[in-house]
Amino acid sequence: MRLPILLITTSLLLSCAKQGNNGLKAPQPSTEPLAAYSMLAPSKTGQTLIYGRIILPQIVTDNDSCPMLQSDDGELIRTTMRGFRPNETLFPVTVCEAIIAPNKHYIVKGSTLGLAKTTLAPKHIQVFGDTGCKEKVCNDAPAEPFKTLADLASKNSKDLILHMGDFNYRGTSGSISGNTYAYDAGDGGYGGATCGLETTYYSQNAINSPRPDSWENWKVDFFEPAKKLMATAPWVFARGNHELCSRAGVGWFYFFGPGAQFDDSITQQVCPNQGDYTNPPKTAASHIAMIKPYGLELDGLNLWVFDSANACDELATNDLTAQYTAQFEQLNTFATNSNNATWMMTHRPIWGLNSVTPLDTLNKQLQTALARTKSGVLPSQVALSLSGHMHIYQSLTFFPDSARPPQIVVGNSGVSLSNNSDNESVSVNIDSQQAIVNTQGKFGYLSLEQTAKTKLWHGGFFDTQGTVFITCNLDNTNEQRSVCNKVDE
Repeated sequence: MRLPILLITTSLLLSCAKQGNNGLKAPQPSTEPLAAYSMLAPSKTGQTLIYGRIILPQIVTDNDSCPMLQSDDGELIRTTMRGFRPNETLFPVTVCEAIIAPNKHYIVKGSTLGLAKTTLAPKHIQVFGDTGCKEKVCNDAPAEPFKTLADLASKNSKDLILHMGDFNYRGTSGSISGNTYAYDAGDGGYGGATCGLETTYYSQNAINSPRPDSWENWKVDFFEPAKKLMATAPWVFARGNHELCSRAGVGWFYFFGPGAQFDDSITQQVCPNQGDYTNPPKTAASHIAMIKPYGLELDGLNLWVFDSANACDELATNDLTAQYTAQFEQLNTFATNSNNATWMMTHRPIWGLNSVTPLDTLNKQLQTALARTKSGVLPSQVALSLSGHMHIYQSLTFFPDSARPPQIVVGNSGVSLSNNSDNESVSVNIDSQQAIVNTQGKFGYLSLEQTAKTKLWHGGFFDTQGTVFITCNLDNTNEQRSVCNKVDE
C-alpha cells in the first residue's frame, strides 16, 4: 500500500530544482497572462503531483519567455513551455507549466495573477459539470450562467475543484457542416450498432475541416467566465464527450491533460491523426484517444478519474466495452489497496435515468463493462460516484444490499438544461437494482465537505443566487432515504 502523499519525493524535488532559477531575474511578460491555475495529476510512480499552469496570450518559442513562479517563502521556479502545442493559428497562446509544492502560495512574476495554496488533505470540495454555453444562447459573450456560478463559488471556502467534463459547447455544436456530424460515440442516434466506432469517421479537427477546435471558443466558454475561480484552489479535470478528439479534444489535452514533459510526469497525450475531412477514414478506431484511468491519493480521500468520453450511452456492442471492463478492474485494485474512501469521477454516469415512462436509462456500455468484471460491482471503498453529461441535477440512491454507492450527476452548471422540472423523487429499477432517483432541472454547482479518513460526506447544490436548493448527506442512505433532497425535505 502506498503512503498518503503529503511530502514531495526526492525525485520530485530534483525535478523542481531543475526548473528553479533562484537568483535569476524573472522575465517580464510582454502582456498580462490570460489565466493561471493549478491542477492535480498522477506521477509515474502513483504519487500525486501539483502542476501550476499559466496561459500566455502569445506564441513563445523558448523557455526563457515563460514566467517565473515565486512562492511565499521566496523560492523562484521557472515554468517551461508545455509540449505538443496545437496549431498556432487556431491556438495563438502558450501554456507554461511547472511542478509546484503543496501548502505554498505562488505569484506569477510580472503579473497580477497568483496560485492559492494547495492542500493534499482537502475537506471542502466544489463540483461543476457541463459548464459551456451554446452559441445561439450566448452569442459572443462569456458563458452564462456558468460565469455567475463560478463568481459565486470563488467567494466560498474550498480546497479542491472537480470538473466533470463538457467545457466547450460553443465550438462543438455537433454538426460540422450541413448534415455532417462529428463522431460522438453514438450520441444522438448516430453511429449504428458500433456507436460510430466502425463507421465513417468525421472529425472537426480533420484536415480541411470547416469547424476546427480553437482558442476563441475555449476562451469564451471556460477561461473568461471562470476567471475569478481559476486560481482559488487546485482542479481535477474529467473529460467529457465534447472533448473527444473529434470535437474539442485538441484544446482539452493541451490545457487540462494530466500528462506533461517532466521526469516524474506520466506521458503527455495528444489526439491522434484525425484524417482528411474531404476523404474521411472508414473507421474511428485508430483516430480516437482514451486516457488511462488514474488515481489520486490524498490525505483522507482518494479520487479515481475515469475517461468515459467514448462510452456509448445506449449500446455495449463495440470493442471498447472490454477496455472499460479492464479499467474497472484497475479501480478495484486501486481502491482496495488503500485505507481511504474513493470518489469516482466519470463524465458519463454509470447509472442515469432519462425517463420513467418509457424507462430510459444510461450508460449501457459502462453498466455492461462493470457487470463483466470479476466481482461484478464497484469496490466497497467507493463512497461516491460523480458525473455530468445529463443537463440536470440528479442523485441516485441504491438500496443497501445493492453494493452500489450513491451517484450524483452534476450536469447543470451552465449549458442549457434538458428540462426545467421541479424537484421529484421516484423509485425505479435501474440496471436490475432498485434506486431512489431525485431530479431537478435547475442551474447550480455542488459543494461537499469530506470527513477526513471516513466515507462520510455532506453538502448541497448552490443556485445562481448563492442559495442552497438541494442538500446531500451520505447518512441518508442508512435510513433508506434519498442521498440528496430539496431543502425543505
